[in-house]
Amino acid sequence: MTRRLDEYKSRRDNQIKVTEMPEQEIEVFIHAHGVRPKVISAVINEALRDVLMRAEAVHNGHDDILVFVGECEEALAEPEDMADGADEHAPVDIELTLEALNIRPHHHVHCHRCRHVAVEVNFGGGSKKRRFSPAATVAVVTKWARRKFHLDPAAATEYVLHICDDNEQPRSDQHLGELVGHDACSLCFNLVKEITPQG
Repeated sequence: MTRRLDEYKSRRDNQIKVTEMPEQEIEVFIHAHGVRPKVISAVINEALRDVLMRAEAVHNGHDDILVFVGECEEALAEPEDMADGADEHAPVDIELTLEALNIRPHHHVHCHRCRHVAVEVNFGGGSKKRRFSPAATVAVVTKWARRKFHLDPAAATEYVLHICDDNEQPRSDQHLGELVGHDACSLCFNLVKEITPQG
């Protein structure tokens, strides 16, 4: 009887081990300088460094790369009269797990060598400057600029950012870290009225 009870407990314990919850796997967007964002599958108890190495966004011995989690919208809460502000969005410790860093499905993780991207926006003969996180989007900078130049809210949506000198209009969902050159941590934009094609 005792032997059968022991066998039953052993089978039951093995079944419990087999049916335990699998580690939760999520997809994360990895942004790195000069490359298109990648979607990487990761387990939430995995160290962020391991995920980034698998994505080839960081390499052993390259500790000069800063990693930011999430998107940064701090500029939108900045007082209108503040000049030369800066995002406080801090880099994270990549030795921590995704769970410890509160990285959830479809979160954005940005790998960059710039702590800030110094942005200058020109409009109507004036300019405004601010230091943004590489994780800030063009949409955030556009909204910030429209407010700083006191554009009428009804007309403001007609104005977009073009990169100075080449007149390229970046997508609103692009992150500043994707736009800066290899040897710079700064960007210049012109705030211009969007031209809608006639047809």
